[in-house]
Formats: sequence, C-alpha cells, structure tokens
Amino acid sequence: MTDRLPKYDSPPVVEAVLSVQFAPLQHFSSAHAGWFWKNYLDKEWGTVHVAPRLDDQFERFGDEMIWGRGAGLRIATQPEPDRLQIIRADNERMIQIQDTRFIYNWKKQEGGYPSYDKLLPEFQQAFSSFKKFTNDSGNSPLKLNQWEVTYVNFLPKGELWQTINDWQKIFPALSKPVTTIDNLSPEDFRVEWRLTIGNNLGRLYITINRGKIGSEKGGEVILLQFTARGPLKDENGISFQSGFDLGHQSIVLSFTDMTSDVAHKFWKRRA
Repeated sequence: MTDRLPKYDSPPVVEAVLSVQFAPLQHFSSAHAGWFWKNYLDKEWGTVHVAPRLDDQFERFGDEMIWGRGAGLRIATQPEPDRLQIIRADNERMIQIQDTRFIYNWKKQEGGYPSYDKLLPEFQQAFSSFKKFTNDSGNSPLKLNQWEVTYVNFLPKGELWQTINDWQKIFPALSKPVTTIDNLSPEDFRVEWRLTIGNNLGRLYITINRGKIGSEKGGEVILLQFTARGPLKDENGISFQSGFDLGHQSIVLSFTDMTSDVAHKFWKRRA
C-alpha cells in the first residue's frame, strides 16, 4: 500500500513515532529498564534520560466511549517506574520504555526523513529485543492493547508563509471567521480535529498551531501534528503492524488532502 501513497522528497516532517501499549508488566522497575538498555541493545545506544511516565491511552467507540472511560484507570499501590529514553549516538533514533509502553522515535538531525518503510523494520527489530527481555525477566507474554503513529511537521516562517493571513495558501480549507467589524485581522489561532478511521478501527487527531523552535527566541513555525491510534483486539483483526500501516496511510493521505498544490511543489511531491 505504501507504494501507492503520495511521496515527497523534502517533506516538512521533523519527528515520526511508532508506539505500542500493553497491559502493565508485573516485573518492571528502573533497574529492569537499565537491564534492557545494557544487555539487549548495541553499544551505539549510549545515552539515557529519565522522563515522566506517559498515561495509558484507550480509543473507545460506541457504548464503551460513553460508559467505559474509567476502564483504563489504574490505582498504584506503590511508585510506578518512570519512562526511560535511550538515544542512539547519531541522536536520530530514540527508544522509550515504561511498564506499559514501547516507543520508537525518529528525530530530524542532519539527514532527511528515512521513510516509513525503513522505520517499520527498525521498530520490529528493537521491539523483538524488548519482547525477549520481558520473557527473560520473568514476565508473561506482552498483552498489546493499542497501536499509535505520530508525525510532527514544522513549516518555518519565511518559506511558505509570512503572516497568519498566508496560512490559507497552505491549507485551502482554512478561513478566518466572517465578520462585519472593520479592521479585524487574525492574530493567532489553533485548529484541532478528531476523526474516526474506518469502521471504528482507530482515530486520527490533527492539530495546527503556531510555535517557536526550542525557545522564545527560536524561529517561528506552523506546527502540524498527526496522531493516529487504535485498539488491538482479536475481534477487529488488527495487529500492531497492520495498525501502523492504517495509521500511516491515514496520516499521509490526510496531510496531502488538506495541503495545497503550491505546498506540494515546495515539498517536492513526486507521486
């Protein structure tokens, strides 16, 4: 399917994330995370940081969406381990682990976006090592419950836009509110959409916002973020790989549909 998706030689993507969520590991601590880092990854993964743990996310539909919001709530009887970020020497790849998550990141440095077709097998290899670790550490086989794909895009000021009034040149469907008030010009705005994927297979979250790179003195950008995620259950026939494929497809097609031909030319669309 990826062969039939639009492709860009210079896409604005600066980060891509593949993630799976699973039932809490019974035997997992900061020491276990260090064990995985030192014994199951190559030496090129040499830098680690500790980050706050991520809350579990559950995409629910129908009656579950209305009545099942508390189903993912866990009451901890003891402190829960933080999230360990393990960074490769080139700073372009990061693995993040906690007792309910395995996350694989690409972050833009000097090189360009490597493509989903390259990132997926990298995720599979790293995740295979993590599954071996969980088995060796005395845990039951992982019970996956959610897949997630995120793409973050930066559209720097000065390339396709100068002021907020130019945003519609990139996103043709966006328009400012109609008003009869004189001298009323847009100062800022934030756009958020939540869309259902297929027959309740997942959801796509899209946000458009203005921000600064790094700090208040950093360059100004339009931040365009897509997050697709959905449940992993036997009855819906979705594996984490097919979930990733579905999420990636939804993101690429939505990105293409909502942006202009002028932007596509700037990003060197070739398919």
